[in-house]
Amino acid sequence: MKVGIAGLEYAGKKSLFSLLTGVKDENLMRKVGTVNVPDERIDALADFYQSKKKVYSQIEFNLVPSIKKSSDETKKTLADAKLMDMFAVVVRQFSDENVFHPEGGVDVQRDYDTVKNELIFADLYLVETRLERIDRELRSEKKDLLVKEKEILESFKASLENGTYLNSVKVDEEKLKIVRSLNFLTMKPIFAVINCDEGEVNKTFNFPDGVKSIYVAVKIENEIQQLDDNSKKEFLSALGLKEPSLNRMIKFAYSYGDLITLFTAGEKDSHAWTIKQGTPALKAAGAIHTDIEKGFIRAEIVHFNDLIKAGSEAEAKRQGLYRLEGKEYIIRDGDIAVFRFNI
Repeated sequence: MKVGIAGLEYAGKKSLFSLLTGVKDENLMRKVGTVNVPDERIDALADFYQSKKKVYSQIEFNLVPSIKKSSDETKKTLADAKLMDMFAVVVRQFSDENVFHPEGGVDVQRDYDTVKNELIFADLYLVETRLERIDRELRSEKKDLLVKEKEILESFKASLENGTYLNSVKVDEEKLKIVRSLNFLTMKPIFAVINCDEGEVNKTFNFPDGVKSIYVAVKIENEIQQLDDNSKKEFLSALGLKEPSLNRMIKFAYSYGDLITLFTAGEKDSHAWTIKQGTPALKAAGAIHTDIEKGFIRAEIVHFNDLIKAGSEAEAKRQGLYRLEGKEYIIRDGDIAVFRFNI
């Protein structure tokens, strides 16, 4: 999954990106970094099976260049952003008179709305451009598919003009297939990262449009990364946190993308596989290897919680916690699978 970190200048998105990924090369126009998704279950499975290797799920974070009002670069920036699967909009709430604020003061809602409007304008431009092309094509030949696409796009245009993200517009799957290739920005999941002061990391902010948010004190996270493990635990405890906010953000993005984790585990490795919520066993097998999907016979499934509670594979099997499932079985988050296949 690719998450684009967007936001206005001086919101702290570059610092957040660097802390998340460790990438600090200032010469890159568009920075990319991959991070592991923290998951205590992988650690537990590695101990359970005495695995030689641990493989976590991963997220790719991309630093989207600053969005500026009336900027000629904005169109290119947002065109690159179409490659993203999700957006994290960084909004400044921290107070620091030494850090310039282009809008003249801290206002979470205003700054978020500025970025929101740029995303909406980009999609509106795409809709209008596509509608013009459809009208030209319909003058020469009336095609049913084009007529359907035009109807969908006109409804999208009305929603965008009302300031509504397309990800909150209900569209049935058949209609969605017609316009999916246009890759609208606001049809992707979007959440806000509020860059706050030290004492505000446990707060919440409710945006009127219902977008979800998470608080991260980037300055404090930088200090936390410099500490040893014992000092880090004490510092987090003093802040009322069980883990760094960066970890919380990574997990938040993972779940917000409607992703779940399937495990395979054994002496060789304990491995987390990322799949979409609602994925059947056959497609989940393909996430591991296409040959497994092609030759799928059945899946032997036990849930992580059940296995750990039983204490051993033998006891879990004695209790009937292992199940044989077919290709239509819908994988649950935390399932551990052994796929039987033949090619």
